[in-house]
Amino acid sequence: MMSQKEKIDGDWIWILAFALWGLVLVWKWPVAVSFGDEVGYVGQMRVLLEGRFRPMPQDPGIWIPSGHGLVARYPYFVPLLAAPLFAIHPRLIFLVGPLAALALVFLTARVLRAWGYSSGWASLILMHPTVIIMARTVMTDLVLAALVVGTWWMARHQRLGWTALLAAAATLTKATGFVIVAGLVAGEMLRAHRELRRRDRAAVRRIAFLAGGLAAGLIGTIGLNFVATGRLWFEYDRAHEYLGTPQFWPSYFLTSAPAHIRSLLLVPPLLVAGVWPFWRRREFGPLVAGGGLVVMMCFYFFVDRGRSIAETLLLSPRLILPALAFLLIGYAALIADLWERLTSHRYVPALLAALPALIAVPISLRHRAWQDPDARALATAAAVAGDDGVLGLTITSTKSGMLYAGRAVQIETGARPAVILCGRRYPSYRTVGDVGEFYNCDLPGYEKLETDGNNSVLRRKGP
Repeated sequence: MMSQKEKIDGDWIWILAFALWGLVLVWKWPVAVSFGDEVGYVGQMRVLLEGRFRPMPQDPGIWIPSGHGLVARYPYFVPLLAAPLFAIHPRLIFLVGPLAALALVFLTARVLRAWGYSSGWASLILMHPTVIIMARTVMTDLVLAALVVGTWWMARHQRLGWTALLAAAATLTKATGFVIVAGLVAGEMLRAHRELRRRDRAAVRRIAFLAGGLAAGLIGTIGLNFVATGRLWFEYDRAHEYLGTPQFWPSYFLTSAPAHIRSLLLVPPLLVAGVWPFWRRREFGPLVAGGGLVVMMCFYFFVDRGRSIAETLLLSPRLILPALAFLLIGYAALIADLWERLTSHRYVPALLAALPALIAVPISLRHRAWQDPDARALATAAAVAGDDGVLGLTITSTKSGMLYAGRAVQIETGARPAVILCGRRYPSYRTVGDVGEFYNCDLPGYEKLETDGNNSVLRRKGP
């Protein structure tokens, strides 16, 4: 007789789950950027499409003043990949998230199958609210998670070329990518210490390609940074001078650690138990890389926070998403193991296929409703500006206007375009209260055509 595990086995479960989940995303496709960091990434894409790495003062985005002008705050790797999508249509950049999620689910399915479980349990990845939210953005966290899991999996299966390529890409994606991949190298060396002492050729080659990919990514990072900023490393120190302390500092443990600990204990319940399947198999790469990232971010000055404890639980895991991905793989293995002890399995395939989409529906509806006023205001401004018009953006309307297909300028630099999209409140939902006194949209020489949500569309009077 076939075991219960064999009866519910099949890639068709997670493939159908992703298809239904993807349909929900398409149904409520993102129409505006959500995070401040996305303003930076899209700004970099716009600059790249003009053939530059260095922004001009009028370019909207997130830039850092330096001794040789404005420079980008974030790594250029993902903006380089996504810029062609922006050139085709600005909203196509949101393909980055679903593609990263697809890669992560595919890899999870392969891991679970190799461990002797149904690959269908990989659909649990798509049920995590943080994954759903990040898949609706052009943020790099989900991309990094997929690359890190891929690096580990390819290394474990002696796919050496892929190991080096993915390790390099992970290092290039975010500054934390270097630390995470270094953790994978250290963990794999710990796992294979006996083989390395015997100079086992396979183990030596695996570690060498993994470390080689890390080195190649570091060289690429240094090269891109030098071209973009004139420095060998990132500009984060200048960006956070206002803190008065380094970005990683013991005092931040009291504010950052509780948020990360709560998310790992509660969403889903006892997610931290996902460590056990890796420990049992002596898979030290994910344990060192993921554990090191969590510990490091517990001392970081910033944690994504929402307007409530529930929202913070869903947003705070963003900075530890690679560790979260490994924990979700282990968690799926634990759930599959537990389920095999039950007598009923009839509804398991249907649940695994349908639940990701059902969970994605309310999140997507709320997220899209939050974005719709920005999209409507941008559509109105774009119609007034015309096909070849220049759109002015205020510092409070960059989230709303970054997806403008034409040329956009920051009006705080003195630009006076014919049409301006003006934000009356600071765009972050974390800010409480009206900050209209900070930014007054009654600009001299402009008439107000329409107001939608946070934004007003202004047109210059006269020629």
